[in-house]
Amino acid sequence: MEHIFKMAITITLFLLILIYLLPDDLLPDEIQMRRYDVLRNSQRKSPHIVFILADDLGWNDVGFHEGSEIKTPFMDELASSGVRLDNYYVQPVCSPSRASIMTGLYTSHNGINRYIHPTEPTCLPLHLPTIADSLRQNGYATHLVGKWHLGMSRNNCLPLNRGFDSFFGIYGGSGDYYTHRVHRNAPSGEFSIEGYDFRDNERVARELSGQYATNLYGNRALEIIEQHANNTIKKPLFLFLSMQTPHCPIQAPDGERFLAPYGGIQKERRRLYAAMVSSMDEAIGNVTRALDMHGMRNNTVIIFSSDNGGIYKQGGNNKPLRGEKHQVYEGGIKAVAFVNSPLLSSTVNGTSYLGLLGAADWHSTLVEGIVGGKMTTNQTDGHNMWNAIRLGEPSPRSEYLFSVGGDCAWTPKIPFKTQDPNNVPTMYGSIRKGPWKLIIGDPKQLDLQSKQVYLRNADAVSLFNIHVDPYEQSNVLADHQDVFEDLLNRLKFHCRTHVNYSPKKWDRNSDPRLRDGVYGPWL
Repeated sequence: MEHIFKMAITITLFLLILIYLLPDDLLPDEIQMRRYDVLRNSQRKSPHIVFILADDLGWNDVGFHEGSEIKTPFMDELASSGVRLDNYYVQPVCSPSRASIMTGLYTSHNGINRYIHPTEPTCLPLHLPTIADSLRQNGYATHLVGKWHLGMSRNNCLPLNRGFDSFFGIYGGSGDYYTHRVHRNAPSGEFSIEGYDFRDNERVARELSGQYATNLYGNRALEIIEQHANNTIKKPLFLFLSMQTPHCPIQAPDGERFLAPYGGIQKERRRLYAAMVSSMDEAIGNVTRALDMHGMRNNTVIIFSSDNGGIYKQGGNNKPLRGEKHQVYEGGIKAVAFVNSPLLSSTVNGTSYLGLLGAADWHSTLVEGIVGGKMTTNQTDGHNMWNAIRLGEPSPRSEYLFSVGGDCAWTPKIPFKTQDPNNVPTMYGSIRKGPWKLIIGDPKQLDLQSKQVYLRNADAVSLFNIHVDPYEQSNVLADHQDVFEDLLNRLKFHCRTHVNYSPKKWDRNSDPRLRDGVYGPWL
């Protein structure tokens, strides 16, 4: 009997050793998950996380999307050896996408449904914890390099008071890539503001005037990685590399090195834009090499995303998708994205993940999934997508909300017909559920909902089957009234819990010329 017991123990130990030594592709998904969890818990060493966010990068502006003339070899390599997220959504403009990433909430719950103008006395609501807050609570060193654009009217709105240990970049949404100066007119047209926007933590970094922003961000990221690797206090790293590129103004780096490959592009703006993207690609390549050089890459998750689609008049290209930035057509909200990490199962490397996910999912995915930690809040619209991405499992998400507002009680007559003067919508919104996508309101300015807009625009209420019609050419509303009712009810459900957005106000006291010519808090 004792002999049989010893043999059973020996066999069990042999199988356990075999399970943890075999490559992922020879193991069932459930065992892969268990191995990852056991190793993570036993080593007590959370992965480093590098989240790279591009600004206004179009769907057709990366080499790994077929048909693009822009060369992005470093991003191509990361995408081809990782997982491309080809059913991934953001918001149609900058600040809302960033707010969803930071809070894990839809814009209807985080209060940021439009880009924050530098004259506005508002910011990401202070009661909402950010992804940096959650990661810092779970033992991470947190660094933000690049663009903030979530408000700067008060000191407690700024990155160092929103969970980040360090900040290097701009508070606002854009600026000259060399001078780092910004001139903006108040949307009301009543006044203008102008000043310098570049900080090293809280210090105004005037000495950086004349240096190209993308180079500055890339070099600071390398410094952070090196300092982190040499730090005797070993914490996992969260580096949020929030690139300004290729947001306007369209300014290529000095010299011919990045412009030369694009001599065949006829339109100058597209040629400059391509050079900007290539310079960002090189910076990303330098970051990955630094992770390798310092022995960090084998325990790092690299995430890449754009914050919205490109703008054609600025040189961007979202083909074959319809639309562009500012629009809830796919070209404005379906973003370029991928994840690369040795922690991914080898079975998903080089694949395209088609499960539904969006910007609001990153908070839960990073904190609960990758880290195995706890959120600092129970208020979330996000899902933990880590096993979906890492193992190719079905997405836990069935729908994604883009926007909602207006009269939540609106009940149309069924069958609903577009441009019916007796059945005008009094709410607006857009939602994706399964293969279906519903848009109520002007797709090019979603919160613009009036009788005049509705009657002159047949697309003011649209229903698309994205699986069959990914380029949104056929409004099938008339043929699928049951789907329209279902998605309308989902919009009404979300509408009942939406928060009141801050009113549009433009404050003359925001002018940097009142404070040494520098952008920053004024309240």
